[in-house]
Amino acid sequence: MADLWRTISERHGELLSALGQHIEISLIALMIAVVIAIPLAVWVQTHHKTAAVLLQVTGVLQTIPSLALLGLLIPFVGIGTLPAIIALVVYALLPIFQNTYIGLRDIDPSYEEAADAFGMSRLRKLFKVELPIALPVILSGVRTAMVMIIGTATLAALIGAGGLGTFILLGIDRNDAALTLMGALAAALLAIVFSWLLNVMQKVSWKVSVGVVAVAVLGMVGSQVYTYVTAPKETITIAGKLGSEPDILINMYKELIQKADPDVGVTLKSNFGQTSFLYNALRTDKIGIYPEFSGTVLALSLI
Repeated sequence: MADLWRTISERHGELLSALGQHIEISLIALMIAVVIAIPLAVWVQTHHKTAAVLLQVTGVLQTIPSLALLGLLIPFVGIGTLPAIIALVVYALLPIFQNTYIGLRDIDPSYEEAADAFGMSRLRKLFKVELPIALPVILSGVRTAMVMIIGTATLAALIGAGGLGTFILLGIDRNDAALTLMGALAAALLAIVFSWLLNVMQKVSWKVSVGVVAVAVLGMVGSQVYTYVTAPKETITIAGKLGSEPDILINMYKELIQKADPDVGVTLKSNFGQTSFLYNALRTDKIGIYPEFSGTVLALSLI
């Protein structure tokens, strides 16, 4: 326990930064999954055969190993946040879609008949009757997806997306239980806090909930826009594997490049997990350089 507190004290700045990255990735993935899954479930509410097919498809997508999916996405969308978000959205679709469909399907027919008797339009009946009744079941699916996203997002560190998984991977690589425990506990606490927030949002008015979500979205979008606008026009991305040696080497590369040309921006992506991830990123021009033993690449038959 003393080692854990010492590690948190020494790395509290890095922990807060990783926590922010983890929250950003998780929230973006959750919101995209909600925007896709809930309207899709509403649309197939009266198309049971289509719903069965979509349930099978989303179920199959969830069985794809996360590491394999991340590796497959690198040649197409590169490294970092984007492939991580895509993978997390894929895993979050099933619980949200399934719960929304079940919640809408199991509404008592008498409520539907009463809404029709009052002459409600299809859209009005959906927002005034069906969704409010199905909301507890829908939020249960969102909560399940959120916990799954936060847990799976720890693997995003393997492709340079950052987050709390960085500490877990570093702890495993350096045989440092305190680092691993710090990352794992932070991820678990984050899941608990998000679950509590969803429970609170369920009890307040939907306008307040929408306002909170809108503020969060605007904050994340503003942060991304600011980063894009202030970034140097010419940027070299240097990536490195897990371990102290690659970390030292990529920082040396950065200093040498910036000494030769101070106007060139250098982005460091450290703590990648596997040679195959980095080599695929290099081959598809998603990164500019990374230190590697030539024998490792040859042994893996990558060239």
